[in-house]
Amino acid sequence: MGIDLVSACVFCAAFMLGTDLSTPPGLTADMGLSYATLSRKYEYIPGHDETSDVTPKFVVIGIGNAIAPSGDLGAGTPASEWRLRFAVGPSHDEAARRPNVNYPDLVQVAAKGNGRYENFAALGRFRLGESDSVEAAVDRRSHKATDLVNIDLSDHSVSEERSLGAERLDGALGWRHRWNHFEAALAGRWARLTGFNATAGANMNNSGSIFGFDAEGRMHVQRWTAVLHFERLSGSAGLEEQYFPSFTQHNGSAPALLEAFRAGVGYSWPKTDLFVSATYDRQQLPWVSLAVLGSETVTMDDGFHPDSNNKEYLFDLSARHLFTPYLRIQASIWLGFGDDTVTLTDAVGGGRAPIVFDVKRRGDFGGGLSKALGSPETVLYVGASFLVGR
Repeated sequence: MGIDLVSACVFCAAFMLGTDLSTPPGLTADMGLSYATLSRKYEYIPGHDETSDVTPKFVVIGIGNAIAPSGDLGAGTPASEWRLRFAVGPSHDEAARRPNVNYPDLVQVAAKGNGRYENFAALGRFRLGESDSVEAAVDRRSHKATDLVNIDLSDHSVSEERSLGAERLDGALGWRHRWNHFEAALAGRWARLTGFNATAGANMNNSGSIFGFDAEGRMHVQRWTAVLHFERLSGSAGLEEQYFPSFTQHNGSAPALLEAFRAGVGYSWPKTDLFVSATYDRQQLPWVSLAVLGSETVTMDDGFHPDSNNKEYLFDLSARHLFTPYLRIQASIWLGFGDDTVTLTDAVGGGRAPIVFDVKRRGDFGGGLSKALGSPETVLYVGASFLVGR
């Protein structure tokens, strides 16, 4: 959930709304391909890790039109613009916790399945005078998956089916003002968050709306561009949960928070643009609906409610080259490192002590350089933008 690499992937505000690389004027059509991976690791017994992962592959298509501001006003965003982008793609889920002879009470847990992403974003930017624009945007990120789960059975057996769902629907309305070589924007934000996790032992269907704001400053001096962006949304999510064996409905609420700070710098040559940025991202959510670990599955089936507090550091690099007046090619890579503290509390009134899992957020990107960097969560993107009309 949140703006992590998988749920946001190439659909974060930087890509969908054009806050990094400057948007060229004219009517353009976009298409691209992306590969991403997210893995969560937990040391369930000393010296032994269990893992879970989600691996999506995307096709991106889009169309939009932009009109540049007058003279030296602003720092790269159009004075007027409309844009639509869609991204769809399959995903593959896996999780495994292996038994150990020194801990006979720990059962084997394995899960494997497939899912899909259905994401879109829409932007409207309307010029008011020479220096101001009103901006409105909507961004939906949705993932649904079905897994076959094996709990304490022999290999290649199935004990139950699991349905997972994670969705974030964002809306924003803001104002942008431009000076020579500088611009600043402020927007009100709303997000509808949903987390769904259903197994034979637990049914969790939780959702809620949170509110907040984001602020951005952007400066362009000669060939250099610098961007600072901050966003924060908070509120609460409603809980609707049922647990084996009675499956009595448990209702309530829990806090939810999304917060991110992003800083970036770019340089432009006559035909080539380069941009690099770093992001600190924090998410607090009352569910786990992406890359669920085997230990989490067993504990939730036993009547425990999860609260996830995820902190992540993201780094991205984008390069774009103008091959002809009608064709631009872009390549991007995102790397993420983080930790997810999942606190599980007794939801059925048994008075049992809370359980805490200290989970590492890492990718599964092979060896070599990726291994030397700590095997980060990784997103690779290659795309093209075609100028249709000026």
